[in-house]
Amino acid sequence: MVLVVSCLSRLPYYIKCFGIPIIASGLLVVSLVGCGERIESTSYYYTPGWTQAGDVIFVKGLQSVRKDAIGTQIGSTYTESVMTTTAAGAGESLLFDATDAPPIAVTCSPAGTAYAAYLNELSGGLYGKIVIRNVAAGTHTGLEKTELSFSPGIKSFDWSNDAAKLVYCTTREVRTINLDGTGDTLVTAESNLKFVSWRYGGRIAFVHTSEAGTLLSMIYPSGGRTNLAVAASVDKPQISSANTSEVYGLAGGSYCMVDVSAGTPATTEVLSNFGGQLPRLSPDASKVVYDKSGESSGIYILDVAAKTEAKIK
Repeated sequence: MVLVVSCLSRLPYYIKCFGIPIIASGLLVVSLVGCGERIESTSYYYTPGWTQAGDVIFVKGLQSVRKDAIGTQIGSTYTESVMTTTAAGAGESLLFDATDAPPIAVTCSPAGTAYAAYLNELSGGLYGKIVIRNVAAGTHTGLEKTELSFSPGIKSFDWSNDAAKLVYCTTREVRTINLDGTGDTLVTAESNLKFVSWRYGGRIAFVHTSEAGTLLSMIYPSGGRTNLAVAASVDKPQISSANTSEVYGLAGGSYCMVDVSAGTPATTEVLSNFGGQLPRLSPDASKVVYDKSGESSGIYILDVAAKTEAKIK
């Protein structure tokens, strides 16, 4: 016997003296564990990205509260795990537990060995570490887990297109670094940096702010920089693998694309009233994954061509 109650359905509880296993279905799951006792389990999904194979990688938080027959809490646990699912949200596979060090901005290597990297240790708006973990199936060799520490901290990071390096930005510099922490190299100095990405193509995209507003720039690691006007800039940029002159990101509450090869670049709207927090393009650039907070919390997929969004978690 299994009793499943969604927190959206507000169905009444049916309490009986049977041991019933937990089934993860919906946001809230109620299971009976003894005479009059029950466990209410609520799942939270956030910080999604993409694996090389086109699956979604994300963090799942699981809150389990044990209550007695009259509804008084008698115990609780909270765990966080890094998981994968299909782009349709079918099934969940555990990669590793992350309860003691919650990952932020999880992203996977675009080539070579399958690594997942993420930020943690937030302080004063800056992150103190990038953690890199091997998530390839089967026997792992070489890099299993590496932590790169930064002082005073960084704002953002991404993989290089060959996955041999990372790019990161402080508030004043864009830099590249090898996965083992060597070869830390300045790419460009800039004021008020807030976000950086690379991943596909030869150029690094980075966002900085001025009195005029948010500015998007593109630069090769060896130099050669293009600066876009505020009207053509997007925030949280992602370079398309299908056309590395197309950059997707946020502009004026919409999800947009800008063609940086054009003589006078301008943004093209993909989806208006966009509520995603950190949109990431899929490896084939056909979809975007992101999470939302508040009443619409969960993980969503945007089909770029169809311009439709669907909640998968």
